[in-house]
Amino acid sequence: MALLLPARGAYIAAQESIPATVPATQPATRSLPPTTDPKEIVRRALDVDQNGFRRARDYTFERREELKVMGKKGSTKKHEINTYDVTILYDQPYSRRIGKDDQPLSEKEQREEQEKFDKVFAERRDESPEEHAKRLARHERQREEERAFVRDVINAYDFRIAGEEQVDGHAAWVIEATPRADFHPTQPHADILSKMQGKIWVSKQDYGCIKLEAHTLDTISWGLFLLRIHKGTEIQIQQTRVNDEIWLPRRMSLNASARIGLFSNDNFQWEETFSGYRKFTSDSRILPGAAAIKP
Repeated sequence: MALLLPARGAYIAAQESIPATVPATQPATRSLPPTTDPKEIVRRALDVDQNGFRRARDYTFERREELKVMGKKGSTKKHEINTYDVTILYDQPYSRRIGKDDQPLSEKEQREEQEKFDKVFAERRDESPEEHAKRLARHERQREEERAFVRDVINAYDFRIAGEEQVDGHAAWVIEATPRADFHPTQPHADILSKMQGKIWVSKQDYGCIKLEAHTLDTISWGLFLLRIHKGTEIQIQQTRVNDEIWLPRRMSLNASARIGLFSNDNFQWEETFSGYRKFTSDSRILPGAAAIKP
């Protein structure tokens, strides 16, 4: 996960790109030889994270998203809170909005969400086997691109063990990541890695990424200047151990000054929190039953 998630919804995007028919495998971290090499520790953490995304397809959850946009004088220009229920609908996650501003949706909003769900349900239900396979293959290609991007992370930074800490009851290495001057990206958009630095907290027991903190060293642009995030943007990611088998996101946040399109620069705070992880108790991939799991 190291330094890979500066944009909103990255966890959802990563989940949606994995066909549910692909079997999950348990990374054999316990059989690996001990190491104190920070680069090898990060490499193992990335392997655990990649394998974890496959196991994540066995879980549903709730996602709360909060966006606050502030003007130059500190006034609040926009403040939105939306809560979503994320479940599996014909082999892919589906996010259904269930709350607004920490309150239940109005009857009109509930009807609109039901109409959206019914439309997607019908589209996926009525797919031919060929259409179904093509949809999953398209998302798997996206996943392959993400895997290639992960490989660039290892080459983009110099890693150093800055110490050890206890985080949420887990012993962890604290690893600093500093951009390498000789890094040459091999994947689209991987050039953003040289404009970020930070710290990663990696579990000493199973190499899970417990926490990440990063900040931008320069302006990062996406598209034809459609989005520009300025120097000093702060990114935080926190994960939690669920069901003693997987690390899953608990909180992601972005505190930034940015320009979107032709609009003026604004400061904004974006946060997503994840809760209510529930594991499937049925082989059905259509809104299966689930049992609540405590992290």
